[in-house]
Amino acid sequence: MSKMSRFTKIGLVLGGYVLACLAASGVVYVHQILTQNAAAQASAGMYAFGDLLLFISLCGILALFPTALACFFILAARRER
Repeated sequence: MSKMSRFTKIGLVLGGYVLACLAASGVVYVHQILTQNAAAQASAGMYAFGDLLLFISLCGILALFPTALACFFILAARRER
């Protein structure tokens, strides 16, 4: 693998976290659009809590990829020493 600078590696990891949050937000937005019915209006608080759980779970799962990338960069740096 070619030598990347420290700022490039940090940018990749932080960009991965931002992408995970944006993707989770997009899925929650689509879910909200698809569930605009009378039941959702009558129990808006429960639907909001469900959307929160959906966002947290998706963001957590998608954030595993940049976390694994950060671990790879840290282990590679320790092996170089």
